[in-house]
Amino acid sequence: MKERKTLLIAVILTVLMAWGIHQVQEFRFCNLEGVNLFLYDLDHLWGVLSRHGGFALLVSSFLTQFMRIPFLGAAITSALYVLTGWMAGRILWKIRGGPAMEGLAFIPVAFMFLCLENDCYMFHGHVAFAMSVAAVLAYASLPQDRPLLRCTAALAAAPLLYFLAGSAALVYAAGVLVLEVLRTGLRGLWAVSCPAVMLLTAFAFVRFSVASGWDTALTPFMYYSSPSTYFFPVYAWCSLPLLMIAAWAVSRFSFKPSHSTILAAAGLVLSFFIAWNLYGKVHSRSHYRLLSEQYMAENGEWDEIIRSADRRQPTYFISYLNLALAQKDMLTRNFMHYRPQPVSSLMYPTPNLRSGFSLQSMVYGAWNYHAAARQAAFDANMVTPGMCNPRQLKVLVETNMALGDDEVALKYISILEKTLFYRKWAEARRNGIGKAASAVLPLTDSYVRYDGIEGDMRDILEADPSQRVLAQFYELYQIMEKEDKR
Repeated sequence: MKERKTLLIAVILTVLMAWGIHQVQEFRFCNLEGVNLFLYDLDHLWGVLSRHGGFALLVSSFLTQFMRIPFLGAAITSALYVLTGWMAGRILWKIRGGPAMEGLAFIPVAFMFLCLENDCYMFHGHVAFAMSVAAVLAYASLPQDRPLLRCTAALAAAPLLYFLAGSAALVYAAGVLVLEVLRTGLRGLWAVSCPAVMLLTAFAFVRFSVASGWDTALTPFMYYSSPSTYFFPVYAWCSLPLLMIAAWAVSRFSFKPSHSTILAAAGLVLSFFIAWNLYGKVHSRSHYRLLSEQYMAENGEWDEIIRSADRRQPTYFISYLNLALAQKDMLTRNFMHYRPQPVSSLMYPTPNLRSGFSLQSMVYGAWNYHAAARQAAFDANMVTPGMCNPRQLKVLVETNMALGDDEVALKYISILEKTLFYRKWAEARRNGIGKAASAVLPLTDSYVRYDGIEGDMRDILEADPSQRVLAQFYELYQIMEKEDKR
């Protein structure tokens, strides 16, 4: 009966958390799916598994491939959060001997949620942390009257977990040390050998180039695609051993069952308060707006992009909003309703290169400016972790086919054929290989000619005057250029 009640509470909490996360992070999960592609290829899978932290990376990419389905990204993430919080709560229960501290076990989860705001933080950091918490719980569940078993398990699991999960395994080493000292006092100092073994393993990984450096070997930076100033993973890692110490301190006091339940609920509320309060301070509305427009543009939701546009925000020449206006034949007529930027500011200022290149590839593709779209898609794919961004791979397939580079197109088609959700699309494009290339100019594979983007737009329109989207951008370009000269 008790197990059913616990399961029911977990399900309700997961659903409520998923609904809340979906409201504020809906479009971020689509971005996660695009930067962590899972390939059904044995050589690829073995290559990932043989890497430092490869198992956590493989599990996360398997999960994120389903995040393209609406609401499923929030549901998967919430289930992982609830599972992690429950495991942390069981660890505190074993120390405290009651549920009073279980609500506070979601404080590490709150910090992990805040990691989503950092576009450079990869989802396998979440999986690695959950694996480490699970390892601490497994160790805490070992019988206390079997010291040899506990010692053997602790020392054997340390390097294995470090290899499977990466630097997040330090949470396990710290948890074992704290747990032993809290339970047996000075006799538990033998557990210092667990962090020592892990440090020795890290040294070997760095020495033999399994890990790229000490920053990735012993810090959360191995879960970032580029350097960052967000330290929420550090707070999550440190909070678990600190909560274990707090649970030991509180164990000296006895509470009635009803009081313990109230304290557990208060701890849960505090965890959510921390997440919500800090979220408001780190959330970037402009970047999230860009992610939402990217998702809507990929699905052709042009009316929604226009409807939700903020007239107080500047409109750059190359932007999803301008593309949506052009798709609805409204660009030159409605552009001045927003805050237009000069031609010198062609590109929307994005927080990272991947977002900018992705925007360029889509806009250039809508112009049938194949050479420029291919270059932007290639650059976007190059700055994507793993260099397998499905959206950019699709652009690379289409642009190379349009320019007659079928062999290059086949290379990208073969990658997409190894995925779950893009296989049929890739097989359909393979059937189109060998057909005539597009006659739209410029046929050269140059990115931008010597006379600039204006010359290429003019050549494409002269070759195919029916390009209505490009025609509006070209007219707008000329209008803005005249404004610049005034």
